[in-house]
Amino acid sequence: MSIMLVTICVLVAMTVLVVGAQLRNHSKLRRRVLFDRQDLFHSSDAFHVVSALKLKPGQELLEGVGRYVKGVEQQGAKVIYAGKVAFPRPRKSQQMPDLEWEAFIVSQYATRDAWETAAASANYVGLKSEFTRIWSLGMQRETTRNLVVSLSMLQRRIRHFFSGAPATYPFEPVEVPADNSRQAAAQRTLLEQVVTENEAFSEDALVIINFQKLGDARQKSANAKYGNSMMSMLSEVGHGPVHMGRAVSLEDDVDFDQVVIVSYPGIKYFAEMVQSKFYTGIFGGKQLGDDLSSPTVPILQHL
Repeated sequence: MSIMLVTICVLVAMTVLVVGAQLRNHSKLRRRVLFDRQDLFHSSDAFHVVSALKLKPGQELLEGVGRYVKGVEQQGAKVIYAGKVAFPRPRKSQQMPDLEWEAFIVSQYATRDAWETAAASANYVGLKSEFTRIWSLGMQRETTRNLVVSLSMLQRRIRHFFSGAPATYPFEPVEVPADNSRQAAAQRTLLEQVVTENEAFSEDALVIINFQKLGDARQKSANAKYGNSMMSMLSEVGHGPVHMGRAVSLEDDVDFDQVVIVSYPGIKYFAEMVQSKFYTGIFGGKQLGDDLSSPTVPILQHL
């Protein structure tokens, strides 16, 4: 066997091992850290629905979310993810009801028709009446999207390793001007309270729900640079997009382009990030026509 052929065989074997390890780690992340039940491959007919929940006054979070999860599963859906909204006053969409949402649920239906049948049923109408408001957006994606996204993040991680660039984490805190120290201290206190409250549910995962309208050419260009920096950062720590798909309007005739659901290694990591030089240096690039961006912590494991 020639040296060239041996080299090719070794490279192919190494590639298979690296890709296999990436997919295995990605699966472990989903199941054991995010408590996300999405299969790596699913039918191309599958239709996903992301539902925002606003509880009734006095309604307990886990009891309410658990009731919703049980209700949609009784109608044939598979609940993929359930998350408690972690931060007050997230980025709100101009197209959605102006409510302080308390949880987001991602459900998978066999087909779009299966969702339409379930949503029109008396059982679902009754279930919705148990909450102040339930608002849903559809997500349609290709069968292999999970695989492509996972391998894309692996490519970023390898590229960063060989580039010799310094690691983004641990983050370098942003310098606070003396005349802004009181406001910065108040923000740190709020973030510490949010971290403590939400780590009681999940210490190792934060999942951000994004509904996005991409905007004009200038906004798309700026946001692409911002997104590239964020994805490179997340690839270093083995996190990143876990769900991506075309947005499908289900209520209020909204006009979103895509749904992007992204994982981070915990709410403490996220709190440190938003106070870092890295993040404050790129945040101005996040420009969209309209978006909802809601950080959540996984709670499906508690239901």
